[in-house]
Amino acid sequence: SNANMIAMMAARNAINAQIKTKGLFQQREIYGFVNADAHYSMDRAANILGLGVDHLIKIPVDEHGRMSLAALEQQLDKITAGGGLPFFVAATAGTTVRGAYDPLPPLLALRDRYKFWLHVDGAWGGAVVFDQNLRQHFLPGLDRTDSFTLDFHKMLGATLMCNVLLFNKPGVFLKEVCSAGDESY
Repeated sequence: SNANMIAMMAARNAINAQIKTKGLFQQREIYGFVNADAHYSMDRAANILGLGVDHLIKIPVDEHGRMSLAALEQQLDKITAGGGLPFFVAATAGTTVRGAYDPLPPLLALRDRYKFWLHVDGAWGGAVVFDQNLRQHFLPGLDRTDSFTLDFHKMLGATLMCNVLLFNKPGVFLKEVCSAGDESY
């Protein structure tokens, strides 16, 4: 839950540097998009980060539980036509509902077109990264996404809650986008 929220916060702050300092007030409305079967932590993050759950669009899924790319593109067009800014799309790698993996290559193509942050929530099914064949089958293009989370206490069976959130950003990204205060510790 926390990793998904931090990824959403990073995306929010990266899309508009003023949001980190001035908040969402008098800014262009921003919207996030998730698989309709996405983990509840995405709603929680939208609420905590001040976006409002109405700004988190749930995209219908196909018969296998994967995000409908046509529906996503339709929503992206609708939001941009209305003056909104798509800032975040969360692909699910192993939904807790059906174990579905959203297709990364077409999502990367949409990201390049609409300039949103592409996060992969692999909390449940992200363990496939540890096997080259499974990674290529289920998560092709993962290395080009903006962030990825994996929970070791789920599919990998760690006895304590253990999570990793990886960012695919160079330089001082964490300091400029994610930190708060004077960064003295």
